[in-house]
Amino acid sequence: MQWLISTLLTTLLAGIWPMDKILYPSYGKHQGSADVVYEVYVQSFCDSNGDGIGDLPGLISKLDYIHDLGATTIWLMPIHPSPSYHKYDVVDYYAIDPAFGTMEDMDRLIKEATRLNMKVMLDLVINHTSSEHPWFKASASSKDNPYRQYYVWKNFEEVKHEIEKKSITFDSDNLTQWHEWEGQDERYYGFFWKGMPDLNFDYPPVREEVYKIGKFWIDKGVDGFRLDAAKHIYPDDRFDDTRKFWEEFTAKMKSYKPDIIIVGEVWAEPKVLASLFKGLPSLFNFELTKAIPESILSMDAEVFRQAYAGIYQAYAQSPFPYDDAILLSNHDMNRIRSTLGHDLQKCKLAASILLTLPGTPYIYYGEEIGMMGVKPDIHLREPFLWGDASCSDTSWQKPVYSIAPDVTPLTAQQSDPSSLYHHYKQWIQLRISNPDLAEGKVEFQNLQDPALLAYIVQGKKGTYWVIHNLGDQQKSLPVRDKAINVVTGEAVGTEADFLLPAFSSSVLLMKKI
Repeated sequence: MQWLISTLLTTLLAGIWPMDKILYPSYGKHQGSADVVYEVYVQSFCDSNGDGIGDLPGLISKLDYIHDLGATTIWLMPIHPSPSYHKYDVVDYYAIDPAFGTMEDMDRLIKEATRLNMKVMLDLVINHTSSEHPWFKASASSKDNPYRQYYVWKNFEEVKHEIEKKSITFDSDNLTQWHEWEGQDERYYGFFWKGMPDLNFDYPPVREEVYKIGKFWIDKGVDGFRLDAAKHIYPDDRFDDTRKFWEEFTAKMKSYKPDIIIVGEVWAEPKVLASLFKGLPSLFNFELTKAIPESILSMDAEVFRQAYAGIYQAYAQSPFPYDDAILLSNHDMNRIRSTLGHDLQKCKLAASILLTLPGTPYIYYGEEIGMMGVKPDIHLREPFLWGDASCSDTSWQKPVYSIAPDVTPLTAQQSDPSSLYHHYKQWIQLRISNPDLAEGKVEFQNLQDPALLAYIVQGKKGTYWVIHNLGDQQKSLPVRDKAINVVTGEAVGTEADFLLPAFSSSVLLMKKI
């Protein structure tokens, strides 16, 4: 049967466009998803009370906007009390940062999201806490304190050979992992920074506390967790222990909520990610994130094809099903518009590629209006530009990159059908209306033109031909069979060649099955 489908596709497509071959990479047990996730940094999103800080009531007031954009899930970056602007050093896992609102506000957010058939996902930071967390303060107070074992303490002689052995990685530029604490003759372990001591997962009460935290938020109505620093539950030389922990964690969360969303942040090569799918059934595909702009900037489809094949050949080694978490950028990466030289047409092209690939796309707030930002991280989290008196732009930080007129505010883009905002909205809707794009199998074509990235998506309801023109020249494509352009709704016949403008995309529905 598979041979027959492949033969039919080859015959069909040979009549559309000449090709050297159709490429059939192996994808393993990929599970498609019709969801689109919108990542929100609450502090910079919408200020409801004029104090300059985004908050949960402000987010609630903009749920209709997120829903209208087409997102089905909201991912909240950390909302717990924390001494930092980024909130990845938690002081209390069972509370809401007062600057963002109250637990009642959180309850209302979940209720309103549910009303709109949207899910809510929380950033769960359990690799470490803040050094200001009561657990750590108790742990640091004396060696006899019951919380001492919540963290990893060792005397200097035990760790002196390890103190400076750490290397710089993408997710950490900290070189010292064993830190001093005043009044203590022992050092404590903190992979990222001295203000973020790592929890001791060898200690059973710590694991039980983490499961308790997860259940607390699930009982509140939260639909899932994005798991921060998921590679570093144990030190890197104990990766097998980290893998086993996530298997245990996910099994526990699924016992509380069988359809819980679990997505992990792991900065590692694809074969490492593949080894984690049993415990982390969804992982961010950072290799794909790199491949999309690299192929656009080089105007070379082969750059993308090779990266894609390498990723999924590695994933195929895993016997466990997975949902691919795909993205153009997030709070740790330069914003996609900055990466693409501020070019809005290339931003549209990148979005079209993302939204026509299998997996679950993640959209970083402001990406849809072309916000810009370059590291350090604080500049990746600049205020959303609403241009709307009903919601105050946040002012807790002065923007450097995302400022008008360099970035057109949302209200102006909403009235412009050619805007980046409308492009995102259109292509998200295209994806939702054609779920095969999210759930089907991709088969790449070599079209004898380096600037053309083309692939067949074979789904349950149809066969889609997706073509991206990565080049700066219009392309003419002879289509010799009837098709429907699902972007425009127009029929594509045999009377004239199909024209694809520079830096643009199209999706043709070739055949109903």
